[in-house]
Amino acid sequence: MQKLFIFLTFFAVKILFAQEAEADYIFKNVNIITMKDDKVLQNKTIVIKNGKIIEVSDKTNFKSHKTVNAKGKYLMPSLADAHVHLPENNEELEKVMKLNLINGITKIRSMRGTWDDVNRRTKYIYEKDYYPRLYLSPPPIHRSHEFSLAQLENYVKASKDYGFDFIKVLSIKNQSLLKQLDSLCKKHDVKIAGHFPENSDGKGFSDELVFSTNYNSFEHLGGLIGNPECYENRIKKIKQHNVFVCPTMQWYAVGYGQYGINEMLNQRGMEYIPKEIKNDWAEKSKNYREKLGKEGFEKERNEYASEMQERLKVTKRLNDEGVKLLLSPDSSSKFIVPGFGMLEEMKLYKKTNISNLDILKSATTNFAFLFNGNYGTIEMGKNADFILLSQNPLQNLNALENIEAVFYNKIYLDKKQLNEIAKSVLPK
Repeated sequence: MQKLFIFLTFFAVKILFAQEAEADYIFKNVNIITMKDDKVLQNKTIVIKNGKIIEVSDKTNFKSHKTVNAKGKYLMPSLADAHVHLPENNEELEKVMKLNLINGITKIRSMRGTWDDVNRRTKYIYEKDYYPRLYLSPPPIHRSHEFSLAQLENYVKASKDYGFDFIKVLSIKNQSLLKQLDSLCKKHDVKIAGHFPENSDGKGFSDELVFSTNYNSFEHLGGLIGNPECYENRIKKIKQHNVFVCPTMQWYAVGYGQYGINEMLNQRGMEYIPKEIKNDWAEKSKNYREKLGKEGFEKERNEYASEMQERLKVTKRLNDEGVKLLLSPDSSSKFIVPGFGMLEEMKLYKKTNISNLDILKSATTNFAFLFNGNYGTIEMGKNADFILLSQNPLQNLNALENIEAVFYNKIYLDKKQLNEIAKSVLPK
């Protein structure tokens, strides 16, 4: 009887070990960019089970029917676009998410939402698991809004109860309302993000008030551009209070006429924009420039070029101070293609001499810090949420032009599948 017990115990342990040794996916011979530093781990093996990275090693004892030989490829965390305005039309939303996905973007922060966005997020989670995860805000606060205290509490509580991730402030009526909003956000544990608050007359709110609130990110370098008297103190406060900053410089570069019309029409990704829309963008831009006249347009563009230099300088200063930058081109503007605009935004960061590592962090690890997500670096225990590239983006950011594969939410999309998704959103 004792011998039988020993045999059964041995057999059970053997079965358990066999179960543990079976992985969902194994990626072999891959070069890993962990995003913890600028080192590349050469020819490593990554083992994935239940959507988690369970091993990073030189060689593994795990087995899997889904083993990918990624020799010569570079593996890094997938990207996050931190400032998106979601289309109202569901068909257009699906297209936007696919355009992001084929560019290695698996997380999107919506910065001007609707109450129905929670239902839309649920729909896409269950319909196609590979769609990027949506981080949502409810309809934003605007200075035209009048709230009683009870109405404001209902708004904040609903934001929390419905599962929104933060509240977006476009603008706000006065300091008293900001105090009330902040008090309720702290009560219900809701973060605030958005524009640096200003009064309707253009004067800023008290910095003491602003930096005591639940704001955890500012958009568009608000409160810093054109504010030399407040600049140094605000940089200090942003760093001290661990506030994230999303510069969205590509939106300004396009809107400020820093590119030629043909140059914008020939950008990567423009083939996904219908011809009639591209023609409309070009015609409106041409008419505006002709209305100003050659001399008038050159004068305006040069004035804006000076502001763009200030934006680049401020972005560099923030990074040098250790402020966590977020990355987005803000593709709500004409001539900015969702997904494809991320690399254009990176190129503007590059003009400031920010390192490739820090630029990539702004679209990976920093976003993970913003939402306390279990992603953003490649290490054991983290979600398997990464992209494969044929070249090293730490050496050249243009490596991101060629996404070889995406692994996200337990799904592996190889080059062929990504190409099929890309074809599905080409204009008919």
